[in-house]
Amino acid sequence: MSSRSFRVDLVENKNCICTCGKTITYHIPCPHVVSCVSVLRKSHYNYVSQYYILDNYKMTYVDQFHNILNRSTWAQHDPASGIHPLLPPNFRRRSGRPRTNHFRNTMDKGIGQSNRKWGACGIVGHNKATCHTRLVLSFKFFLSIMLFINVLFIICRIFFHNL
Repeated sequence: MSSRSFRVDLVENKNCICTCGKTITYHIPCPHVVSCVSVLRKSHYNYVSQYYILDNYKMTYVDQFHNILNRSTWAQHDPASGIHPLLPPNFRRRSGRPRTNHFRNTMDKGIGQSNRKWGACGIVGHNKATCHTRLVLSFKFFLSIMLFINVLFIICRIFFHNL
């Protein structure tokens, strides 16, 4: 569920504007407009742009397409007359993995931060490598080991001194 809200302005059977901007960009009603129109029990087809009406779409392709002439009528390669052959582009494949052509959209947003916490400090949202208290904790660990060795040394000294 999204926490964002959008404002929809409807003009009777002509135009619709939504703050998400998709209606202006694509000339078709966005999901926000469709849900508002359905609440009013109207058809969302009334808000589709004239570009997408079937008659206008057919008018796009009314003009005649010209066929390509037979290959025998094409001009031949002749450097004297200035007619040079059309060669493929000089292309060399780069090393490494090719780039992807993925364009990020709203579905590619990552999930929020983890609620896991690092056990040594108990702070949520980081781990051992990013902990700002790790130097303090490692120093405390060092002191506890030194204290243990010191106590062990005193016990050994008492034990061997009494022999």
